[in-house]
Amino acid sequence: MQYCKLYREDGNLYIHIMSMYEDRDGGDHIEVRIEKENDLDTFAKFVLPANYCTNSYGFKETELAALKKFLLNNAVGIWDMARGYIRAESDG
Repeated sequence: MQYCKLYREDGNLYIHIMSMYEDRDGGDHIEVRIEKENDLDTFAKFVLPANYCTNSYGFKETELAALKKFLLNNAVGIWDMARGYIRAESDG
């Protein structure tokens, strides 16, 4: 599910919510994938709420730091959308 499209001067980014899962302790987590619009081979995967990058290719360290900051600043909206999507799937 696409969460949003982030417009930037150096190229737009697609931000996708890939999955939502529960760990063995009952905590909820979301896997997010961020891709460059003009180069889908450039990506980064993050897990929320830890805001931890699990895998990336093609992004510079400074770009990854900016992405982490974006995810942190928009975490509430990402969680709301993911929970709403899960509820809609279970109701449908």
